[in-house]
Amino acid sequence: MSLTEYLEFIGDPAGDDVEGWLYPTDAQMLAVVNEVQVRRGCRGDILEIGAYKGKSAILLGFFPAAGETLVVCDVFDSESGLTADNHTENEAFYPGLQRADFEKNYLRFHDRLPTVHARPSAELDILADRSCRLVHIDGAHSYEATRADLETARRVLGPGGVVVVDDWSSAHIPGVAAAFWEQYLGGALIPLAFTKGKFYATWDPAGLTGQEVADGVAGRPELETKPPIRLGPHEARGVTMTPSAWQRYSAALRAAYAKLYAGGGSAPAPQMAGF
Repeated sequence: MSLTEYLEFIGDPAGDDVEGWLYPTDAQMLAVVNEVQVRRGCRGDILEIGAYKGKSAILLGFFPAAGETLVVCDVFDSESGLTADNHTENEAFYPGLQRADFEKNYLRFHDRLPTVHARPSAELDILADRSCRLVHIDGAHSYEATRADLETARRVLGPGGVVVVDDWSSAHIPGVAAAFWEQYLGGALIPLAFTKGKFYATWDPAGLTGQEVADGVAGRPELETKPPIRLGPHEARGVTMTPSAWQRYSAALRAAYAKLYAGGGSAPAPQMAGF
């Protein structure tokens, strides 16, 4: 399967059978960032912190060029080094998660596994400074864990590097927003774009710009940008599905959200899709 085919797979909730949470909008946005980095000649590994069953890792696995690697960090079914907050979150949202589930899903779409660190992200000091060009943060959602993951991202990102922060606007896990905006208010983090699910930013003042990302979005018929919003000294554009793309997926989306809101401990993990 190609990157284009996987994006189509993600965009059809009725056919997407990889459990997890990745909006079609963000799947397209991650591809846009990768394309802009490739055009700029940015080099480095791709790091994902928090993989669950592989929905976004599979996408990221299409990005590395020769000499680059996808690195995935998740505790999976390991109990080593987990904090009390880790245990609570895992029991609530990821009960029964096994590393084998991730590996089985990933190998459906790729010939070999990425580099996997089955450990808490606090132990990613093994990664070299400035060794990555893209870091996707979707690990533990406490303030302390997100703050540490952001510092890891800042350390390992090289020239042109981009950090993508999941759940930046989710009301039920405010620690992510607290850590993200704390980093922004420190003055070095530059916003590039945001969606309902993820915020895209860089610490490199000579790196990607919001306009470059917006230009990349303009080349995708599934996406559109909203007018820029002033955030202190910077501007950032919201990105959503186009109305025509929304209509294409509306029936499946209704089914997906019905599954989500049905509730019940035995309900399968919802296939999240939408703006």
